Amino acid sequence: MSIFPFITPPADSPAAANSLPLFKEYAYDFANNCLLLKDGQTYLAEGNEALRIWIFKALFTERFRYVAYDAAFGSEIDTLPGLVLNQAILQAEIKRFITEALMVNPYIVKLDNFKFERSLSGLKVDFDVATIYGVEPFRWQYGEVAV
Repeated sequence: MSIFPFITPPADSPAAANSLPLFKEYAYDFANNCLLLKDGQTYLAEGNEALRIWIFKALFTERFRYVAYDAAFGSEIDTLPGLVLNQAILQAEIKRFITEALMVNPYIVKLDNFKFERSLSGLKVDFDVATIYGVEPFRWQYGEVAV
């Protein structure tokens, strides 16, 4: 909290980071696309591990498609056409969609160092996610775009 009660600290300040509770999310098995179990029960992951799960779900959930999610959750990457001829435009649009999908989370401070790798099966995007807990590398693969 600021010494001036009418001034709110910016989101990337240490004061704002201390005001957020520890981020928690149900532990997730990305390979098998299901929740992880410990002694037959689901359990919670915390901090950057929980944010990695949230990022995965945000990028793979189509925005505005499911009524269970708020309109701010999810990405619009699925709106990209099946064939994009200009790689610079494709990369700029994917970077924009990723940024729009993830920066709604107050625990995420910055996205940086985007690197794109083309393959026959689609596109791999590597980027760094700066959170209030530190910086984590993230890899996301998008297979819907023919490159």
